Amino acid sequence: MWIAASASEREKIYTYMRSGLRSTSMYIEDTQNGEHPYAPGVTRWSLYRSLWRKYVRQFYARYENSFAARFGNLTREKIDEVTKLIDCGQFTNGFVFHTCPTCGTKLAIPFTCKSRLCLSCRRKSLFGWSVHLSELMNTSLNHVHVTFTIPGRVLKMIEHSGFDETELVPLAAGSYIKLLRMSKVFDQKHLMPGALAALHKCGNSLNYNPHVHLVGTTEMVHRKTGEILKTGFIHYTKARHIWMEAVCSLLVKRNSITADIAQIIKDAYPKGFHVYIQPIKAKNNELLGRTAEYIASGFFHNSQIKKIDHIKKTVTFSFKKHVDRISGKKLYGEMTLSVFEFMARMLYFLPEKHSKHLRWYGIYANGVREKMQRIKKDTWALAVKHCFNKDPELCPKCRIPMLRTTVFSYQAVREAKKLWRTHACSGGYFIPYKNDP
Repeated sequence: MWIAASASEREKIYTYMRSGLRSTSMYIEDTQNGEHPYAPGVTRWSLYRSLWRKYVRQFYARYENSFAARFGNLTREKIDEVTKLIDCGQFTNGFVFHTCPTCGTKLAIPFTCKSRLCLSCRRKSLFGWSVHLSELMNTSLNHVHVTFTIPGRVLKMIEHSGFDETELVPLAAGSYIKLLRMSKVFDQKHLMPGALAALHKCGNSLNYNPHVHLVGTTEMVHRKTGEILKTGFIHYTKARHIWMEAVCSLLVKRNSITADIAQIIKDAYPKGFHVYIQPIKAKNNELLGRTAEYIASGFFHNSQIKKIDHIKKTVTFSFKKHVDRISGKKLYGEMTLSVFEFMARMLYFLPEKHSKHLRWYGIYANGVREKMQRIKKDTWALAVKHCFNKDPELCPKCRIPMLRTTVFSYQAVREAKKLWRTHACSGGYFIPYKNDP
């Protein structure tokens, strides 16, 4: 049974829509099978976004004197990303109507910002390709998750040297391919694994710590015959030395360090640089998808924020301190920064505009652009189905597909007013008064 919102509730919700606050992906709660239901609502509140909305003007005023020397100038591109984040999901920017052709029930979803600084939009875009991973990667093959790291003392040498950290991604992929080929003694140049790699420029505590995450096959394909060859053994010790040699050679080539310093580094790390190799044990798309989504998810997540103190103007967030290589147990810590320091770091580690965050190598590089284009861009409904076993594009009453209509910004306010004259809000949906008991 539909219960119409009271007049006061309708006024409150309409005020939210008029002021541009964001609507959620709204659909009916499901309490069956002990599953955690999704609580629908008209607005979505984000602690991360609220921080930017509250302090952005103060942040701009303080940036030049407090942070420019450490994090560089506040460019127009970064300011644009902040603006898009703050305006994310405003109804005044336009929205999409899903309308039931039978009963007239409507679902209103505002446009999102697609900003690289918006953690919610970033997660949404990553979910799209992760659930379509079987189209991009061969999930019948065995895969490993490899993390290529650089020691802290070396990072201090290159942090302000102008070194381009994105060069570490092809370097890591090349090191992995070389490592696998070393297990074979014949025709090595025609053997090729598949790999997906991404750069994380900082650690979970927002410290400068560029490292590369890679998901790669343990099998290799002969590029001429198509034969799949299994790798008998991955030599962990050789992986560390291969990576150290590659990094030192690149730093010398880019004049970040001298050849003498490179030799000192090699002598200081006789076991090489840390390379963590973890098998992805289950052969299923879901586990591989979660691993790949983690790799691509970037350096921060909404859930890490634990507290914002508006009196002291500080933000407290959790981060992963250490992972035991034997047991796999993760140890977490908490860090407190001023809100302005936190905002400055988020902008500093923001990927460059038009930069290619994910890179594909070996057998996975073939036709990946065309495959990505075939993947559906709008992943909102798919994310709802995956997480809550509900299809938001079906009418909750008639159980038939709803028709989609786009409302652009110049029509948004007028359409919102019209909606409230004819519909009542119930369970996140807008129900026509004529159908309301």
